[in-house]
Amino acid sequence: MSKKHTLFFRKEYCISNKHRTPAFVCIAFCVATLWAPKIYAESDKLAFSGFARVVMGHLDDENAEYVGYDNSISFDQQSLLALQADYTFSEQLSLTAQVIGHTAEQRASGLEWLYLTYTPTDTALQIKLGKQRIPFFNYSDSIDVGFAYPWLTLPQQFYDTAFFSTFEGVLANYQYVYDAWVMNFEGYWGYYDDKIYLATGEIDTKVTGLYGFNTSASYNGFTFRAAYNQGNANLTLPGAAQFVDVLNQYGFSQNAESLNPDGLIHFYQLSANYENVDYFVRSEVAKMKGESGPVPDIDSFYISVGYNFYPYTIYISYGERDVYYEHGPNEIPYGISDELDYLAATYESVLSGFPDDKNKGTKIGLRWDWRYNVALKGEVTYVDAEKVSNDFALKDLGGFDGHAILYQLGIEWVFL
Repeated sequence: MSKKHTLFFRKEYCISNKHRTPAFVCIAFCVATLWAPKIYAESDKLAFSGFARVVMGHLDDENAEYVGYDNSISFDQQSLLALQADYTFSEQLSLTAQVIGHTAEQRASGLEWLYLTYTPTDTALQIKLGKQRIPFFNYSDSIDVGFAYPWLTLPQQFYDTAFFSTFEGVLANYQYVYDAWVMNFEGYWGYYDDKIYLATGEIDTKVTGLYGFNTSASYNGFTFRAAYNQGNANLTLPGAAQFVDVLNQYGFSQNAESLNPDGLIHFYQLSANYENVDYFVRSEVAKMKGESGPVPDIDSFYISVGYNFYPYTIYISYGERDVYYEHGPNEIPYGISDELDYLAATYESVLSGFPDDKNKGTKIGLRWDWRYNVALKGEVTYVDAEKVSNDFALKDLGGFDGHAILYQLGIEWVFL
């Protein structure tokens, strides 16, 4: 492809995808294609890697689904294949692109990462620009790389609380080392404009003013982390938006505000971990607070203990999640007119579509590092639910008593 044609393709790509391709991604793409002739000439600077997983699962209850699994044997929920390309322009500048193919309907396949990394000379600072992971959790960067953690399925009572995992923007990371201490400071700013996938369906979502920062400290096997994230979310809920307008027209502003899909989301995270050659203890606790009515408050945590006897690792984990909404009382009076009675009943019916959710999960598992880049895993998860909202990993198909066991086998591998 000639330089003229390359520039034309770059321009047309960004224009034709203006509703799907954010400006930050276009910038990274444009820089990459400007360097395209050199990529062919200096192929030693181009490196490919990837990861894959095949996971089989079976839930022992025909009245529920958990992480997409039901009473049948399925390979479709968590299996995936990913390819990553890294091109090094210089010691200071590189480009990373990652594409993932998911088998699950709840995850969209396609471009997962596309960002430039700039590392100033002789510093511990690193700056990334483009589409990348939001550093909500300890395993945000490796959430799809099952080989990177002991579990077959991440503790869902905790990791199922983030409705979106990527953003378009800029991220800066600085590492400081002092004696046995290793300190990391990270901050980011950007936005999200895509769909979020819940068990009940897809929701078009925009999050502007998205930013956050986190810091971690490691010392002699101990690692501590704290994070704060914030964004102004807008959820496209056509039915709810129209009803909000009706409530405002009748003067019931408090009820209307409780259904307003726009508002800030605050996300807090803390973690404490310890690991040595023989065993590990890993834990995270998080709180999400939504200022709009359709966005719940969520409290969640997990703790996991494991023992390593190479090439095997055994572990046990326990996690909890409590999802609750803060809706005010119904201010629409009954008994005055049929019209107001209908409006009040409709309001209560809409609120019933935002039920609380509370469940616990206990899992035990075994990992066998069969090769240096291949791991075999087996895991059993017991789910105990007090309330099921159907918006998260656990779904009530009708008649579910709140108790189920998920059996899973999987193979994880990475290739460099």
